[in-house]
Amino acid sequence: MEQFKDQPSIPQNLGRDEITAAFREVFASASGKRVLFWMLEQCAIYQEAYAGELVNATHYTLGKQGVGRRLIAELDRIDPTLYPRLLLAIADLKANDKAAAASRAASEEGEEHDVDA
Repeated sequence: MEQFKDQPSIPQNLGRDEITAAFREVFASASGKRVLFWMLEQCAIYQEAYAGELVNATHYTLGKQGVGRRLIAELDRIDPTLYPRLLLAIADLKANDKAAAASRAASEEGEEHDVDA
């Protein structure tokens, strides 16, 4: 009986299946990827936790990072390629955003020259 102690029950499996489907649905859209990455940024995953002598600040950041690591672990449980694909997709989205902003700036600059002429 001991081997069954850590196995999830049927309701837990159903809940896990629903969460897996929800993660896949979120991951399927560019907006969903942006939200996932924003959540990871809010968890200070990409920041240093150490805050010098401010021990409470260090512990607070470590707690946030723990949540982020749990989110990454869930992505890995669903599909080990989700997190790496998220990072690549975000890099592409940021590059596209940067190119669009540059294009808008160039367009607006061209409109200013047309007005002056």
